Amino acid sequence: MKKIAILLGLMLTFGAYAQIPTVDQPLAGGVQPVAGLASIFRTWGFIGDSLASGEHEYYDADGKKRYVDLYEYSWGQMICRATGATGDNYSQGGETAGGWIEHFWEKLNNKNGGIDAKASPKQAYIIALGVNDRGKGVSMEDFEKNYCGIIDRLLSIQPKAKFFLVTMPRDNQNREPHNDIIRRIADKYESAYVIDIHKFGPNYADPAFRELYFLGGHMNAAGYQFTAWMFMNYIDWIIRHNPKDFAEVAYIGTEYSHAK
Repeated sequence: MKKIAILLGLMLTFGAYAQIPTVDQPLAGGVQPVAGLASIFRTWGFIGDSLASGEHEYYDADGKKRYVDLYEYSWGQMICRATGATGDNYSQGGETAGGWIEHFWEKLNNKNGGIDAKASPKQAYIIALGVNDRGKGVSMEDFEKNYCGIIDRLLSIQPKAKFFLVTMPRDNQNREPHNDIIRRIADKYESAYVIDIHKFGPNYADPAFRELYFLGGHMNAAGYQFTAWMFMNYIDWIIRHNPKDFAEVAYIGTEYSHAK
């Protein structure tokens, strides 16, 4: 009975997003509360905007909507807690790819205590940017240039790092032009992989999905937890389908190599 109760609880938590896998593709079995092989990384860097920062909406005493980045509720920190890894949030609400270079690499003018992405190279990075570039009218050329600039800078301090590039999800807006750029960028780098939640993830405009996981225009705590599991499930799938690429993860950031 206890096992049945646990199973029912998980199904209620993830709803229609927990399914029996029928094909071998990312998230085919629905989002499951397991880390899988995503746990082989011990240090993470999380690069993004509000949705990478655990941002929540609230109303002040005057009834005005405000926003606060609650990093401990970010999907990145939830990944760290699930896997026992450590990680830093190089993210803040409203961030763009070009702004990231200024705020987290050059002038260090960011909401996360002026954190410096150069100070602590990581084994792996998840990059989730594009929404604000699109919303602020940044040109496609500049978006691609700045996005590549982020990866190039991080490779300069951690040459063997792995990168997981997240597409923007499905909703009622046309985000595919920017998503195509993200996919194209991944093709440029041997160490980059796409977490294509637009193709394989849930529809973020689904009222049932929003009821569970959103608080206004941003996610709630459950939504960030769902995202953490989704990213870990997807990364597990990537590693299982590219085992040779990840055989030397333990050597990232060291002088060791299995090559003779």
